[in-house]
Amino acid sequence: MLTLPDDLAQAIRRQLDEQPEARWVREAQALSERYRGDRRQQAPLASGEAQALGYMAMIMPATYAQLRGAMAAAAARAPGWQPHTALDLGSGPGTALWAATAQWPSLARLEAWEREGAFIRAGRQLASQAAAPALQSAAWHQRDLRSAQAQGSYDLVILGHVLNELTPEAQAATVAAAWTMTAGLLLIVEPGTSAAFPVVRAARDALLGQGAHTLAPCAHDMPCPLADDWCHFPQRIARPEFQRRARGAPSPWEDSKFSYAAMARFPAEGAIWGRVIREVAWNKAYAETTISSRDGIIAHRALKRHRAAFKQTKELGWGQALDEPPHTED
Repeated sequence: MLTLPDDLAQAIRRQLDEQPEARWVREAQALSERYRGDRRQQAPLASGEAQALGYMAMIMPATYAQLRGAMAAAAARAPGWQPHTALDLGSGPGTALWAATAQWPSLARLEAWEREGAFIRAGRQLASQAAAPALQSAAWHQRDLRSAQAQGSYDLVILGHVLNELTPEAQAATVAAAWTMTAGLLLIVEPGTSAAFPVVRAARDALLGQGAHTLAPCAHDMPCPLADDWCHFPQRIARPEFQRRARGAPSPWEDSKFSYAAMARFPAEGAIWGRVIREVAWNKAYAETTISSRDGIIAHRALKRHRAAFKQTKELGWGQALDEPPHTED
């Protein structure tokens, strides 16, 4: 289970304490309704100081979890890769920069592009209280991705919760520009919904056409084999106290679900056979799950009478990479 870094949680708490609690709780709950609603109008999820506070209280912890989950999966496929520069496109308050510095301490130069001035101010204030020097010195630029031109080259480029707010034409242009600026890894993360998954799949398809290598989640560089289905993964995070207040939920944790594509200019350091893309289910007769593999989509089932195979299947983790097919018999 992840927790927010202490310096980030404390920095968010300080900004929230500057306003009456009832105000940011109200904004957070309204924001949550918009987050779950129809996003096809391409309106910004949040704008203005009050909504930025609501975002930090409600959405930022879950988004941090999703980004860390995707980054960890990518890093596991390239353990020797140590990026030094990162660009966060559509940065919001800099959530991806915090996640990236936690995943890759080698990062020394960070840059954020964001169109909403309130998020830039909030992000700068948060970063000023960070323990990591790279966050403290991060460069912020007010830019709209719908019209921004590619500039510079970065080891790591991140598109986190950005593409689902753009038109299909703007999505394609943004992915192309992001890839132009990517010297190492382009990471695309969206909410784990059936509506957001096609956005991630389309971006991956376009990048494969440009010669990109898939680090995660797929075990191959072929088109996605899913038909009339979608792929997403959970990352558990301990809810900070202010998020529990904003959500009005007593549960101390949540599983934040996401879809993602980690696309690189270099191949993974080792091959995998597949990845578990469904939570394992079991009953008195069998245990089963779904695996996306180099051989296509596998509906894996182990009968209980095959005790070792049944136990192995029960213990598979949702999102786990597999070096070889799991057993179906002892």
